[in-house]
Amino acid sequence: MARFDGACHCGRLKVAFETPSPAALSLRACQCSFCRRHGARNVSDPAGSLAISAEAASLHRYRFGRKGIDMLICGECGTYVAALCEIDGALYATLNITGADIQGLTLGAAEPVDYEEETDAARLARRRAKWTPASLTLAA
Repeated sequence: MARFDGACHCGRLKVAFETPSPAALSLRACQCSFCRRHGARNVSDPAGSLAISAEAASLHRYRFGRKGIDMLICGECGTYVAALCEIDGALYATLNITGADIQGLTLGAAEPVDYEEETDAARLARRRAKWTPASLTLAA
């Protein structure tokens, strides 16, 4: 497994992304208004893992639209780091490599993607199949 560490601008939200094959990953540029405004370039790997740790007081969860996922934002520096959802008791995430300042993961240009026409069931199935299994640890 290759490991890539990152954090928000102030360092209060940290991530550790592990993937067995970094060269096979591709970047996505979600075209929703939130991701466009944050310049998000997202990556996920269902064969990998994403550990997110944060100071509880600094983690801000933002939900919009269909309210199906938490956008994880640092309450101190305002950086969007990842999107997180729970499916059948398990956490899945997609990592914003721009916000987490992931170094060493060079994947080229991000492919624009638009999920606006997906049904809720299709979104859930896509996230379960393509997002990264995740964990979230909050410190006092």
